[in-house]
Amino acid sequence: MKINTRDFGLVAVESNDIYDFPLGVYGFEDDTQFALFNKVFDDIPFLYLQSVLNTVPCFLVFEPGDFCPGYSPALSKEDLDSCGADNPNELVFLVIANVSDSIEQIALNMKSPIVLNPKSKIGHQVILQNEDYLVRYQPFLSNGKGEAKCW
Repeated sequence: MKINTRDFGLVAVESNDIYDFPLGVYGFEDDTQFALFNKVFDDIPFLYLQSVLNTVPCFLVFEPGDFCPGYSPALSKEDLDSCGADNPNELVFLVIANVSDSIEQIALNMKSPIVLNPKSKIGHQVILQNEDYLVRYQPFLSNGKGEAKCW
């Protein structure tokens, strides 16, 4: 299937890459279907979560473990149920990047990840029970100004 995007035009995605988000994503509650796809720039793959229904929103997302080794999200029973899962090991976690003018200013939302259940194809954005994860983790700040930890 092909979906229309604001930044990339028409993008081909497999039906297996489409997730239902019954509650939408924070700020975009009316967008209830998203596709996950890669785009490669200068031999570097980037992962995007794109609304199937509209050209916006499209989120640049990352696997949190790439930036925060030991990322261990604590989900409530309600969050697990909303994803159709019995435990967090069944789920895939992605964090949304807030893209700025420079790579140094990119911030990752470690506190409210996107949670995907590859089996049920249900997605949900959660606010983690973990009190210590940052909403604006900036892993690329230089000159010693960057956060040493994602929490």
